Amino acid sequence: MIEKEAIEVFILAGGESKRMGTDKGLLNFQGTPMILHIIKLLDTLNLKTSIISSNKEYLKFGKPLYTDIIPKKGPMGGLYAALEYSKAPMVLLLACDMPSINKEGIQSLMTVAEPGKITVATDSERISPLFACYPKSVIEIVEKAILADELKMQDFVSKQPHVILNLNALENTAVLRNINTREQLKAAENTETDGE
Repeated sequence: MIEKEAIEVFILAGGESKRMGTDKGLLNFQGTPMILHIIKLLDTLNLKTSIISSNKEYLKFGKPLYTDIIPKKGPMGGLYAALEYSKAPMVLLLACDMPSINKEGIQSLMTVAEPGKITVATDSERISPLFACYPKSVIEIVEKAILADELKMQDFVSKQPHVILNLNALENTAVLRNINTREQLKAAENTETDGE
């Protein structure tokens, strides 16, 4: 288990998002920017939160904003920046396009996390590297992978010592749903409304 004082959250935002055609984190989900759903949840958990994006618009959410140190390397570049900027021994990395993230999912991740290992969530089918905890100790391995242009996060995680949190077993896989297209956004909004 990782104590909340030993963890710092970084939300990856402001990617190129070719499929959505706009910056996903700023798109409204149920009337609120997608990223704000996540920020509000993290605030209720009292977790220190920063955003990684080159888009200055994210400053309006009142959280520290950092840009990639090695640009145009996708989520791996974001992970590297998070590990570099973090003052905590563990980084919780989240994507801005997962507005269904919930308290139970984050608490489960922190409960199973072990110092020195990557802790990653799965829905039983595939792991989700953008709902995962990374120890600061992997920073040099991340840098090597980026310099070698090995940018697939799932491959990276599977090669490192890691712990898997099966959210399917906890019946909490909605946490991992990410939204890449306007159709998915519409479908997710309808699902959330139906479920209330």
